[in-house]
Amino acid sequence: MPNTLFHDFLSHYLRSAWVNIVPRVFEDEENVGSLALSTAQLWALVLASRHIPCRISRLTRTGEQIYVVQVSPWFADQAIDEILLYMEENAPDEGAGPPSVLSPISGPWATITAMLGMVLFFWVYGRTYPALALHPGWWLSSGSADAGRILGGEWWRVLTALTLHADGAHVMGNALIGGVFVWLVACRLGSGLAWIMTILGGGLGNILNSLALAAPHDAIGFSTAVFAAAGLLAGISPFGIGGGIHGFGTGACLRRFSRFIGSAVIPVAAGLGLLAMLGAGENTDLGGHFFGFVSGLGLGFIVGLTGTRRGVPSRRIDGILFACAMTLPLLAWVFAWLA
Repeated sequence: MPNTLFHDFLSHYLRSAWVNIVPRVFEDEENVGSLALSTAQLWALVLASRHIPCRISRLTRTGEQIYVVQVSPWFADQAIDEILLYMEENAPDEGAGPPSVLSPISGPWATITAMLGMVLFFWVYGRTYPALALHPGWWLSSGSADAGRILGGEWWRVLTALTLHADGAHVMGNALIGGVFVWLVACRLGSGLAWIMTILGGGLGNILNSLALAAPHDAIGFSTAVFAAAGLLAGISPFGIGGGIHGFGTGACLRRFSRFIGSAVIPVAAGLGLLAMLGAGENTDLGGHFFGFVSGLGLGFIVGLTGTRRGVPSRRIDGILFACAMTLPLLAWVFAWLA
């Protein structure tokens, strides 16, 4: 009897057996534990990071190869707790819409067309049309972002100013750099939503700039909208639009908030770095660039949060939004003409 008790003691406490934790994690004792190899490797990585001895074993069940994760009996309870905690923290949000695919949602042609239209408009208003009493000076005086006149009620100037440029280098620089940023946003949101948010962000940036600087501040150029597009890109990045699970995830509110802030730091810091490199310089509207970026950032957060719940617009809605985005500056010029 003493020998039997001693043998049981040694076999229980000094045994080298391994315990399959899969059935206990899923609370299914009948399940031998069939994990995909990638999932088994991920579990093993989680356990290894917590210094829990584990191994992946391949079993054969009804002629099919399956994988299980096994741990030392001493660490079974701790391993199960760690896996359950990992699954809870990384579970997809049930209220979110289906995650977007990694491939671009929209191609570059809508953005290329819009930028070519902006360059063509620069060529058009740079000429004189005596029959219509139109000359370059009229376009500039009627459509620039004159802070005094904007605050006086000429709201259309916040949009018309985006279409005006001082010279060819100015318009080409905005077309090329702006085209890249808007296209990057369009890859994640679709061209329609990207463009209408860019136009609205540029207009809002001009409004805030007018409120901050007041008369006699005056400015022209699409660069305010360019930085709005950069802000949009930074604003939507933490939500994972166009790439999967968004930054809020699931879990306790404080944990979700800290996770979101952590995922937002890098894209926002990159956007501010871009503002410092490209947004400041001689003869540049620093206020317009800054407020354009801030406006785009705010709109990006709104769009990102909405996108995780509703998904991105359908192709039909995206086309309608793109048409609206292109129409907004035209309507603004109609008001300028009638004023």
